[in-house]
Amino acid sequence: MMNRARLRKGYAIAAFVLGIASPIVTLPVGGEQLPATKMMSFKVGTVDAVYTSSIRISGTDYRVQSDAKIMDHKENEVPLEEVFLRSEAKFHLNKMGEIDLMVVLRPQ
Repeated sequence: MMNRARLRKGYAIAAFVLGIASPIVTLPVGGEQLPATKMMSFKVGTVDAVYTSSIRISGTDYRVQSDAKIMDHKENEVPLEEVFLRSEAKFHLNKMGEIDLMVVLRPQ
């Protein structure tokens, strides 16, 4: 039963990431594919603490952009203050090291 839940969770994450990454991969720049270094890379961790404009994930504090898109695994937007502790977070950092996109999965 637990393996089935893990498998479904993995499929949900993979489907979401592919949904975000596919426009990035398929959009040509001057007729060429984007190099791998230009595609979004996500980090994964567990939410330890949530503050007004920042969040601690796996022991590291990250500032969250004011216009950051935070959503659950079903792509529903979630306010930062409603992110649960111990949630699994998959997030992207901008060039300044701030979170600009984050997907959270509630702890089970």
